[in-house]
Amino acid sequence: MGLGHLVRCLALADELHEGHGVAVSFAMRASSLASQMVKRRSYPILQAPDGAVFDQEAWLHDCVLKSEAQILVVDVRDDLPQAALNALAEKGTVIAVLDDLSDRRWAADLAFYPRVPQVERVDWSGFRGKLFIGWEWVVLRPQFAQSAPLRKSSKGSLLIAMGGSDPAGLTLKAVRALDRLDEDFESVIIVGAGFCHRQALGDLLGQTRRRFTVREDVSEMSAAMAQADLAVCSFGMTSYELAAMGVPAVCVCLTEDHAESASGLVAAGMAISVGVDDQDTETRLAAAVEGLLVDKNARGQMSARARELVDGRGAKRIAEMLVSTATAARRQ
Repeated sequence: MGLGHLVRCLALADELHEGHGVAVSFAMRASSLASQMVKRRSYPILQAPDGAVFDQEAWLHDCVLKSEAQILVVDVRDDLPQAALNALAEKGTVIAVLDDLSDRRWAADLAFYPRVPQVERVDWSGFRGKLFIGWEWVVLRPQFAQSAPLRKSSKGSLLIAMGGSDPAGLTLKAVRALDRLDEDFESVIIVGAGFCHRQALGDLLGQTRRRFTVREDVSEMSAAMAQADLAVCSFGMTSYELAAMGVPAVCVCLTEDHAESASGLVAAGMAISVGVDDQDTETRLAAAVEGLLVDKNARGQMSARARELVDGRGAKRIAEMLVSTATAARRQ
């Protein structure tokens, strides 16, 4: 599914460690790229056993015991059972879940969600923890809490940003879609460290009418995004990062769940969604981008709305809530 979950967990870890002096460890499955990202921040890794099947409950309990963790932040999309979290909660571990609507949420002391339709639809009656719903709880890296610099391009600039890995190759579809357009604008592609379609992208760019600038492994993503007048992105962390920078976005979705979540951004006036990726994605992308390129007022309204709703300080707020809850639990 990409690297978005790890990126936001690293942002939260940095806020906890640097802002509150909390010792942070990562319990995670094996991945060379993900491990490199964590090790660059010098956080210990408690790696899951090799293989898809293992006793997750026993492993997680061992991780909490070894790290002497008082707080467990859960950001997974696998079959980790609620019972595993219940057992830890009974022993006094503070449990927090990020954007998790599975049964695991019932074990949480703290649950954080963006304002997307799925959260509003779920039955929360009987939930005993604290529930936080809103764009202010979106976890982003600190650079996205900074004011965006003024855009410098004399003509329109359009950014393609499909996340750190782009497993579905949406970058290629976006390039083909933009190459259909006749409007005059700069075209910039950002590819992450995990991008696995470099050869195909290079071959494609050798055939396009339009000139595309490719940037790789961009560290100050916020500054790169801030120079764009419009972006095409894969729904996920990238779409929230663009919102924090006030960049109107056209989102492509990998799953039906992503499409429903993207509809929350659309309803809030921050983005346009072309739905779940399929054989007609390029046609829908070209039409959506062309419509926004010629409608400066619509872009301005989307930009203002995004800046108003997503301020990039979600990690700071969640870290403060985690620390205060753990401190109160110790005093009981």
